[in-house]
Amino acid sequence: MIRNRVHLLAFIGGVLLLNGCALFTSHYDATRHENFTKLKAVHVKLFDSWTEGSEKIWKEDEVTSYCDKGDLSFREAFEFAKSKDNKDRTGQRAVKILWEEFSENCKLSLRKKKMFSKTFKENILPEVEKNYGYAIAGELTRVNAPQ
Repeated sequence: MIRNRVHLLAFIGGVLLLNGCALFTSHYDATRHENFTKLKAVHVKLFDSWTEGSEKIWKEDEVTSYCDKGDLSFREAFEFAKSKDNKDRTGQRAVKILWEEFSENCKLSLRKKKMFSKTFKENILPEVEKNYGYAIAGELTRVNAPQ
């Protein structure tokens, strides 16, 4: 009789433990996934538009305007993540890290008052893309993410 109770308690404990993991893990959100892909496009376009050899000429007001619009996109994504995150805040942290990286790239362009060099773009773009890849992959590992 005692042995059956121990097994029953172990079984119930195991079920609660497995179900509890889902309770403490944020669920997949298609909008958050979409936000990461859109933010990546905004960030990559910064380099595509403001690197030597592009069709544009560096103009402070145009770069400032683009960076301000990009900043708003990151702010919206951050507020969305904040509204959806449970206690783990992983969505907020991911957006914040990417946002800081975008902001630093904007500040660099505005401080130097010139186009990014092709070498700079070639060196930084793979790292930027990798960081967005981590954020997108992280979202796809959440509970109920599409397969």
